[in-house]
Amino acid sequence: MKKMLLLIALFGTQITSAQSEKRLSSKLEKVTVYEQGARFERSASTMLKAGSQTIVFYGLPINLDPGSIQIGSNQKLELLSIQAGNSIAENRNKTEAQKKLEADLEKQQLERDNIVAQQDAYRLEAQFLSNNTKLGGDQGYSLEELKQISTYAREQKLKNQLEQQQLGRQLNAVNLRINEINQELALLNRRRSLISGEITVKLNSPQNQNCRFNLVYSSQSNASWSSEYNLDFTDLDKDLGLKHKAAIYQSSGEDWNNVQLMLVTGSPRLNTVMPIIQPQYVNFLYRNGKQKVQRMATREITSTAGQASGVISSDEATYRALDSKNFQVNNQQNRIEYQAPQAYSIAHSKSESIVLREIKLKAEYEYQATPALDPAAYLMAIVQDWEQHRLLAGNVSIYNQGLFIGSSYINFDATSDSLMLSLGQDPGIKINYERIFGKKSKSFLGSDRIDEYEYEISLNNLKNNEVPIRIYDRVPISQNDDIRIKHEIENGGKIRDPKTGIIEWEMNLAPKKEQKIKFSYELRYPKDQQVNH
Repeated sequence: MKKMLLLIALFGTQITSAQSEKRLSSKLEKVTVYEQGARFERSASTMLKAGSQTIVFYGLPINLDPGSIQIGSNQKLELLSIQAGNSIAENRNKTEAQKKLEADLEKQQLERDNIVAQQDAYRLEAQFLSNNTKLGGDQGYSLEELKQISTYAREQKLKNQLEQQQLGRQLNAVNLRINEINQELALLNRRRSLISGEITVKLNSPQNQNCRFNLVYSSQSNASWSSEYNLDFTDLDKDLGLKHKAAIYQSSGEDWNNVQLMLVTGSPRLNTVMPIIQPQYVNFLYRNGKQKVQRMATREITSTAGQASGVISSDEATYRALDSKNFQVNNQQNRIEYQAPQAYSIAHSKSESIVLREIKLKAEYEYQATPALDPAAYLMAIVQDWEQHRLLAGNVSIYNQGLFIGSSYINFDATSDSLMLSLGQDPGIKINYERIFGKKSKSFLGSDRIDEYEYEISLNNLKNNEVPIRIYDRVPISQNDDIRIKHEIENGGKIRDPKTGIIEWEMNLAPKKEQKIKFSYELRYPKDQQVNH
């Protein structure tokens, strides 16, 4: 009897435990997107009974990081355990979109069955008309009766055929809609499988109370963002306009509807503990078959670091508003945070380009050209003190007075005193590059051969104002003592570095005038040799 009572008691305990499990949906409130990965914050509310119970938060991504889970509440609770896993198929609640599509599918299938039944009836009528309008036997018909029979049969057959054609078109339309619904349902089911993750929490509540939960977790693979820019040039006396944008992609399995959005540089994958380097040992390797050591060198680098959770406490960040339409930017010690000024919505498996901030870059402008390679003058912007903006590497689309002229990838992390940006070619400056052939272009002196080269660069400023310009060219550099080079540079040109032979002219071009610059050099080398020039 005691054993039976014990079994009943245990059975009753199991029933009570099963009944105390509560499944909760949650609302996505905030997403922090890293350059690779994201941190999610959700909320849920429920009435808790006094005592131990199990809460299951469902509808979460399947690839969330279990080590990043944090549970908070507005009530005093005793947290017993947290476990992450995936829900079984029958526990995955259908979305309203799925329910609506399934109802529509059932309606279309009933419509298809109705059309097929009508087609069968019309085919039976057509067969009946065909079998019963054949005149024969010994019975005679008057001419008027024959006309009536013929007219009736013709009209009924025609009506029957038209009705069958109309039903065929309706059936094709219904089948097309059924296929569309099945494709949409398949897509939703795939998305539903992506949010089949669950977090099971066992807790103890000291009393009956209404509790609001805050659920935080991270994922390393279902969201990312990168920087991109629009660079706008308007005039030589105006600052450059730089529009910093974020290209955001998310494939979390659910749509982000009106969520607080923050973008953070870096990744939650980064270790928080520096690796510890171990000694490296070197010894002789014996080749007589009896090795005293197994390896010539041992190199091991180990780390005791665990995975970083990517969790940011609420008191870590304070934001500085740059502009009402810009993101709020916070420069932390090892990251930059961009807080959205308003809620954003980003659909699953979609990319969004969002403007983070608009910056004015103070720049100096000048034209530059390398006529030996390209007879065009390029307008260049030289930006000083650009590091203060902490720009991130990204693709830059360049607009010159509203006209898109091209794009390039710029690594703003590169160390340099100034940032030089090309704003494209300017047809208002014409450049002509020409070699001048003299009588002594090739000559011999004793055992040496002398090759002489002379170049002229013509610069024509078609503009109404004076413009600064830098011209670059080069003289060859000898890599052999038997090859001697002598050069002459006119019009104030200077060699920037003797190791490269790059020549630089810096000048101002007067409006509506042409200006010429020249340089020459000679190669002297043994006449029985050839040079690669």
